[in-house]
Amino acid sequence: MSTAVIRRQNGVSLFRPGAIDNYFQSHRSFEYTPSSESSVLRTFKRLAISQGWGEDRKQKEKAKFQTAVDKEFTARVGGGFALEDWQRLAKVIGITPLPGSVTQCRKAIKKENINIYHVLHAYRRAREAERIEDVEVCKDIRRFKNVAELRKYTQNHSMFYRKEFAKGSVLKGLLKKFH
Repeated sequence: MSTAVIRRQNGVSLFRPGAIDNYFQSHRSFEYTPSSESSVLRTFKRLAISQGWGEDRKQKEKAKFQTAVDKEFTARVGGGFALEDWQRLAKVIGITPLPGSVTQCRKAIKKENINIYHVLHAYRRAREAERIEDVEVCKDIRRFKNVAELRKYTQNHSMFYRKEFAKGSVLKGLLKKFH
């Protein structure tokens, strides 16, 4: 499994438990150990089953979970104000040449058809790099040819992220309309 190289010191793991891990650990009867390798969506499904949630409770908890995803995504990827955050994301998802402004980065990223959860997992597994030039493309982020292909994949894998939970502007920049 390849990992992205993201920031600061070469080779140092970036993983530290975040908002998603805190959400899972808030369910005291749920056995969970924070890990950069575990799928947060699979873990949520496992949590719902272990707690015996009905559909109503599952939807309420999914809203809390997606709020935690937004918080962690913003903490790991950035809030969307710094050029370095946008360039790092552009580099991780494989955009070349690297755009020179926030606006150019935002436009280039918006054109990409990638699943938000793939980006989040890349950042959870990342290793640090001091310079933007040392950031590597994450091979685990699947790039889809078009929105229809992304939609089909997202539906088949239940990897939806609802717009109303996206507060961070970088996360909003990745969202696509599926209707």
